[in-house]
Amino acid sequence: MWSRLLASLLLLSHSVWAEQVHPTLTWCLDHFPRFHAYEDGKAPYGPSVDLMQELAKRAGFTLKFTARTPSARCFRQMETGEVDLMSNLNYTDERANTMWLFPYNERIAESLYLLGSDSRAIQALNQLVTLRIATVRNYTYHPSLMKMMSESSRHVEIDSIATGFEMLLRGRVDGLVVPTQSSLDVIAQKQELHFKFRRAPVDFSVVEKRYINIGLSRKSPHLQLKPQIEAAIAAMVADGTVKRLYAFDPLTQGPTYLVEP
Repeated sequence: MWSRLLASLLLLSHSVWAEQVHPTLTWCLDHFPRFHAYEDGKAPYGPSVDLMQELAKRAGFTLKFTARTPSARCFRQMETGEVDLMSNLNYTDERANTMWLFPYNERIAESLYLLGSDSRAIQALNQLVTLRIATVRNYTYHPSLMKMMSESSRHVEIDSIATGFEMLLRGRVDGLVVPTQSSLDVIAQKQELHFKFRRAPVDFSVVEKRYINIGLSRKSPHLQLKPQIEAAIAAMVADGTVKRLYAFDPLTQGPTYLVEP
């Protein structure tokens, strides 16, 4: 009996020691096509998964996935420290108050969509004020773009990208400014949207280079790993690991289902 008790105590002590030396951090994620796919009955896979696994290896922790979790819930759990990590995040001051944000890749700029039959030549940002423009509520656009939109009486906010495309089809708005990757996924998944829209040649990246971030909860019980995580991310940027894993360009690789210029 005593030998079994001793063995159990030794095993428990070893587990506690192992967790302290090589802790487990939980990454909260949802399905995000082309970055991290999270399909029913399958482990998540994709460039973001490869990146986070490499980060865990370099920073010295074990990576644990949540079940597929909506982003809004992930943010709430990051606030409480229930989960430790998120990825593919745009920077906002609100997010920076609840997590450490480490930039690791230049974000894909937003796109302006018009109807495929709309022949207007919209090429500059200042032309947006002449249009009835829809943007997605609670999405993190560049502040200067939102300032321009807020000064326009023709700007409307919508709840989702799909709603925006529906309004564009019905002629209730002239243009839709939305994140490129997510909007192309919405079009790809809805056959009724195929070849109905064109992407106007407005370059939103000229406003300012912006980056996506990996977030570490400020209430994570593993904040002692912050220096290692930050250093590992910087090293993966410097040695080209991030660029290699995130080389996919949704506008030039794979079908877009857009009307060509």
